Amino acid sequence: MSRLYISGNEAIAYGLINAGVRFITGYPGTPSSEIIPAAQKLKKQHGLKAFIEWSINEKVAYEIAYGAALSNIKSAVTMKQVGLNIAMDPFMNSAYVGTVASMVVVSVDDPGPHSSQTEQDSRFMAMAAKIPVLDPSTVQEAYEFARKATELSNKYNIPVMLRSSTRVSHARADVMIDEELYNESMEANFKTAKNWHEFIWRFAATPKQRLKLHELLNDKIKKIADENKIKLFFNGKILMLSSGAVFSYLYELIEDYKLQDRLTLGKIDMPYPLNFKDFSQFQRVITVEETYPVIELQLNTEGRRNGLVPSEGELTPEVCENILQRLGLIERKKIVTVPALKRPSLCPGCAHRISLFAVKKVFGKKAIYAGDIGCYTLALNFNVTDTVLCMGASVSFGFALKKAFELSDKDRDVVSIIGDSTFFHSGIPPLIDAVHYKLPFLVVILDNQTVAMTGNQKTLSDSESSADVALKPIIIENVIKGLGVNFVQVVDSYDFETSLKLLKEAKKFLKDSSEPAVIVFRHPCINTKKGLSINPVYAIKIDKKLCKGCKVCVNEFECPAIIFNEEENKADIDRNLCISCGCCVYSCPTKAIIKGEIVKE
Repeated sequence: MSRLYISGNEAIAYGLINAGVRFITGYPGTPSSEIIPAAQKLKKQHGLKAFIEWSINEKVAYEIAYGAALSNIKSAVTMKQVGLNIAMDPFMNSAYVGTVASMVVVSVDDPGPHSSQTEQDSRFMAMAAKIPVLDPSTVQEAYEFARKATELSNKYNIPVMLRSSTRVSHARADVMIDEELYNESMEANFKTAKNWHEFIWRFAATPKQRLKLHELLNDKIKKIADENKIKLFFNGKILMLSSGAVFSYLYELIEDYKLQDRLTLGKIDMPYPLNFKDFSQFQRVITVEETYPVIELQLNTEGRRNGLVPSEGELTPEVCENILQRLGLIERKKIVTVPALKRPSLCPGCAHRISLFAVKKVFGKKAIYAGDIGCYTLALNFNVTDTVLCMGASVSFGFALKKAFELSDKDRDVVSIIGDSTFFHSGIPPLIDAVHYKLPFLVVILDNQTVAMTGNQKTLSDSESSADVALKPIIIENVIKGLGVNFVQVVDSYDFETSLKLLKEAKKFLKDSSEPAVIVFRHPCINTKKGLSINPVYAIKIDKKLCKGCKVCVNEFECPAIIFNEEENKADIDRNLCISCGCCVYSCPTKAIIKGEIVKE
């Protein structure tokens, strides 16, 4: 055994690898993104025979991992809670069909939400699919439950969900790791199924056979529920049931307020399936869980449904304190007001900023801008985002909005803004529709050659895998041309003048034709080592005599490296933040920002 100080996501990776999982796929999404890189590191460190890579989206990732499980190779797939929506079709289906080797579905929830469109509960999805779900409360349990999920899946030939959350996945703690589990005997079991024909009755089941498979699934779920036990702590007459990070909060609060004789705390490691029935020794039974009433509905307890537990928002320790106060167990503590945080902004030198600035300059305030999920969602700050729904919806909305304006005899420009990874993920199908139905709107693809928002993971345009294996890069403009788009242009985002020229050409093309146009703004993300190293560096200064204090550079261009000196009523540059890219030059209406000679190229 060895002790390592790691995050919850890293602990999950260790647990999966220790359990013999050798096939891991996924799609990056905060708060789940660190699992696959950690597993890739272990693969390289221990020389494991394994496949651990990102997929184009969560549905494909799920199906690939599931195919491996049917081939008798232990597998896992990782995603965040909204990513599970994309994988829902194979997720629901796989419970019926079952597995051959184990398959762990790692879905990391974001109560709050901190970086998501929803704070939905993956446990609820697991209950709908009739898939068992484990819910770790600590970083140590994240490691242990990854192994436990693999074992449970192997025992019952059923996919098993490991549901983590932001507070567990991003926490760090000392974790005891059994490194002996890396031994080579595991690799000896890396064998694909030989008698494939024996499983065709369920692998390719007809609807009639699915009825039988559903019956077998229900039998598995009943047996798993019978094995599922509750762990009780303390000796009070009120039973409070919980799981996940919230259990840890409640445990500490009960000790802090010395409520051990008034409350019994029940820990449920597997929130679904449950069959606990006898709570007759308790005066009240209350469930406190994030974020949907999964345990509460199965056991018919108090909780969210009677208003005792808030119906939305993260159950922080402070919220848990309020619940104890409502029960009359503690006095209300003084409420601490947290100061408002400064709104997030694109990084200094981010190529998206100058691209969006150019788009706004040409298409103006009257255009409707359909946004998407990524760093560029911050286009809200530049008033070039009017809608944000889910990945790929910018192109679908571009289609819908343009058609709506046509039907109402309105002539209004529509611009869809999407990133490179998001375009691969789910932007291609709606663009096919747009081409087919001949809808004239502009699709702007911001290609920074990485999945920047979730930690700079590789994209399909990379020519090497995480293991430095040569891959065939997928070129975005080639895909677009293959769809039948006739106006496809690529420009370096930093080339502002060419960007304006192409945008004006696209605008004219849209007025003269009845089909979509696409412009790919390409520049490496400066938040990567490679991107920053190849970025040009200019001598930048502000001529205080020319600066009129209009604040266009601060409010409309919004680079964090440009600050405003209220005493002088002039713009200034924060040299600690500025990367000297020179893009801000184009934002100044009085030409007060001066780009000198290039210092480094």
